[in-house]
Amino acid sequence: MPAPQRVTASSLVAAARAIAEREGIDAVTISAVAAAVGVRPPSLYKHVRHRHDLLRLIADDAARELGRAVTVLVGPATDPPVVLAAIARAVRAFTGRSPRAAGLLFSTPAPEAGPSPDAMTPLIGALLAAVRRSTSGDPLPAARTLTAWVYGFCTMEQAGAFQLGGDVDEAFEFGLRTLIGTLTGSGSAD
Repeated sequence: MPAPQRVTASSLVAAARAIAEREGIDAVTISAVAAAVGVRPPSLYKHVRHRHDLLRLIADDAARELGRAVTVLVGPATDPPVVLAAIARAVRAFTGRSPRAAGLLFSTPAPEAGPSPDAMTPLIGALLAAVRRSTSGDPLPAARTLTAWVYGFCTMEQAGAFQLGGDVDEAFEFGLRTLIGTLTGSGSAD
């Protein structure tokens, strides 16, 4: 008799993310993920309590991946417009690669299915720090405004909602320059 398949954290996350991106968030179930990692559903309960735990694993993995991408794009930059533009571009690139996982970062089916605060700390920290350096007021409204615009743009882009012609990349950069210039008073988002 063959030995039972051993489920690792990385194989669990990879399977859940693959199902989410291929079939949608609703397809991420205990049964589907168990089948993908080669075990029976009861065996998966040794690793997760319920479906929301699977979604949180996807969201945390996505947050860490996006956080690493932001770190690479920001590099040693400290200039707020440069940092904010790098964050926005990283979110757009990530959303293009993993739209369903990105959705869990910004819109979850339940609070316990969203990313854990620890996983989001690097991304939120970079965003708030850049806004703090550019304004004397509370950074949260500016951070929320930028996040909402970027994610809204990305959601529309993924849905194919830009039907009027023109260059979508150019539109993104125009919106980014305009918004960051307004938020930081700099007029630049290179």
